[in-house]
Amino acid sequence: MGTLQIQAQCYDKFFEVMPEEVENAELAVEDAFSQILVALFGEGSVEEVTIYFSTHTVLDLQHCAIQLRANCSYSNFTLFPPTLENIRLTVEKYVSALLRELFGSANIESVTLSPAAYDNESNRVLSWGI
Repeated sequence: MGTLQIQAQCYDKFFEVMPEEVENAELAVEDAFSQILVALFGEGSVEEVTIYFSTHTVLDLQHCAIQLRANCSYSNFTLFPPTLENIRLTVEKYVSALLRELFGSANIESVTLSPAAYDNESNRVLSWGI
């Protein structure tokens, strides 16, 4: 298992979710993000979804910052080629589409893939990273 972390920013005139309902927005993102993990890795667990809505607008645009963290097994990646770069780009594409549905726009600032410190399946320490 490894850790997948995503940082995103969303700006738009109107969001499909209400800033006053942060908890509901986080639950909606968590549910859709879990479906992405299943589609791309066969399984996975969402560890954190945090959404920060800005209290003021810039140029009449609403703004929010989103942080996602999940655990998944990179070796189970369902698309070819199963390279770390392809995993990163594919996750970015899927999460961006999800956030655009809810927030109108999405700028994925980073997708970080971190290995587990110890791989139980092969009983060896992993030493790669992005």
